[in-house]
Amino acid sequence: MSGEHNRPVEPVRGPLAPARPGVALLPGGWVCGPEELSPFLDGMILSASGWRAIFAADGDEESRTRRVRPEHLLLVAMAARAFTDELRKRAGVAAVVLGQDTRPTGPVIAQAAVRAFLSLGVPVRYLFVTASPEIMAYTRGREDVNGFFYVSASHNPVGHNGLKMGLGDGGVAGGEISRSLITKFRALASDPAEIRATTAMLRIPDGDRETDVYAAVETGKAEALAAYRAFTEEVVRGPGPGAQESWNGLVEQLRAIGPGIVADMNGSARAVSIDTGFLTSLGCRVRSLNTTPGLIAHQIVPENEGLAPCLAALGSAHAEDPRFLLGYVPDNDGDRGNLVVAGEHGVRQLAAQEVFALACVAELAWLVHTGAAAPGAGDLLQKPVVVVNGPTSMRIDRIAALFGAEVQRAEVGEANVVGRARELRESGRLARFLGEGSNGGNITHPSAVRDPVQTVLSVLKLLFTPARADAPAPSALWMGLGHRETAPGPDLTALLASLPVFTTTSAYDPLAIMHVSASDHAALKDTVELLWEETWPAMKTHLRRALGVTAFRYENYEGTTVRRGPRGRTGPGRGGFKIVLDDLEGEARAFLWMRGSGTEPVFRVMVDVEGDKPELERELLDVLRDLVSRADATVTGR
Repeated sequence: MSGEHNRPVEPVRGPLAPARPGVALLPGGWVCGPEELSPFLDGMILSASGWRAIFAADGDEESRTRRVRPEHLLLVAMAARAFTDELRKRAGVAAVVLGQDTRPTGPVIAQAAVRAFLSLGVPVRYLFVTASPEIMAYTRGREDVNGFFYVSASHNPVGHNGLKMGLGDGGVAGGEISRSLITKFRALASDPAEIRATTAMLRIPDGDRETDVYAAVETGKAEALAAYRAFTEEVVRGPGPGAQESWNGLVEQLRAIGPGIVADMNGSARAVSIDTGFLTSLGCRVRSLNTTPGLIAHQIVPENEGLAPCLAALGSAHAEDPRFLLGYVPDNDGDRGNLVVAGEHGVRQLAAQEVFALACVAELAWLVHTGAAAPGAGDLLQKPVVVVNGPTSMRIDRIAALFGAEVQRAEVGEANVVGRARELRESGRLARFLGEGSNGGNITHPSAVRDPVQTVLSVLKLLFTPARADAPAPSALWMGLGHRETAPGPDLTALLASLPVFTTTSAYDPLAIMHVSASDHAALKDTVELLWEETWPAMKTHLRRALGVTAFRYENYEGTTVRRGPRGRTGPGRGGFKIVLDDLEGEARAFLWMRGSGTEPVFRVMVDVEGDKPELERELLDVLRDLVSRADATVTGR
């Protein structure tokens, strides 16, 4: 990922277009065996969060080339075969929805998938460029399809690409399904006969059927947009008995006030999604930047430099019209989105953890406002539960406590968080708000993916929803829970200032990324524990004075399960690992977290500290990095 943040990003030139049916995907006479394919397979990162690699033919992660090596196209076709086998094993195959983000390599990768599915007798609905929440909403809303196959590398650099696969419920396949897909895929890629069979799929196109797939793109895209818009309205209203009345009141307010929003699409898949039309229909004023899909104007990750153009545009818009209060930037597939805000003190970016915390306040307050939940309800089934990943800041725990809500955690990866929320709902719990605070944005059930439009709508609900006769406005409710004075009108600055204060390492801080040599992550973490226990006696007096910390404990994250205690890992131990620092009452005041990334070749570390304590956060981060470095040297014998 180093190139993503340290090299200037030149815009992609030229319009993005679907591949032409019937063209040759492989060179004439090209053959490949397991030995030739192995380096390309080994170069892929396969996880429940997605399968990713550098697909650009020149191997440069910042490359703008549209060319893809034939070995990678062969692996894409094998992924389609593995996915088809999984669908047939579970429920048979009705049809598969196929889409892509706006990376230059997307069209030819999608064409390889089209050809593979057709060769397997699987009908394909190809949407061309579609945001990931859009393809997922379309999939879950149709009885005649039972899976999606999405070509994307999300927030990774433009030369990367990858795949996300999911079933008919619209969620990314996780857990057992993900493991089964990866096992099948690896087996196919190591079998000479399967390699020959898959190569034949790509070499011999069925011209008529392939042409029919491409001819139906426009119709499929229109259906997807309609399904996504209807689903967005369903999600934003929520389940409470007063939800429709509250939604009607919000829309009336928005149309009367006309709040302004700046959207920097950065050439992403959201440039051709519902955003501008939907927000405008609610009464918002929308100014959009970089709206040509495929013309990626700047860094893909919507953090730091990636938010700068939107920040400047919001500053100009706010100076002209103070009603412009908010801006957002999605990543390339359009699920992650972070915010910039304007107020009386100017404009500023929000950190990813701030975005998630603000959305958490909004959605918990909305549940109370609409009657779906009650603060401090004695009935467990009326008590909301917020589901987050391991590195989400503990400010979420403080917010939830004020609402009488519970927080549960899962391993990093949307599929894990969504899976844990699903388990809780199956037991009767109200698990509507979930997500990964370390990435910003929120997942709001029944959606199973982050969605920047939902994040913007969460903020609008908090700011502008009026009081009802039987329910205070969400903003007044929140400020009252914290015994804070409520502003007379919409005041985003005051709401942000009301959030619990924590100092948290950004996921894109250079010091949050390490490279380790140890392949045995369980042994690495076992050694970190031993080194921490040696370090603790020299630190505990200082930490007690600084934070009131008197003890520590360990947490390990595996899928939807949290395992506590020393050496509490099973299997390869590649999940998240956390050292939690508790005060005398047993309440967590800080944590140190680490994990090998599932989608990038890096090891991530971070620290979360209660209060405005940047020096202590840096100090603990230095300690954590030293523990990981020393453990890596011990495990590898360096």
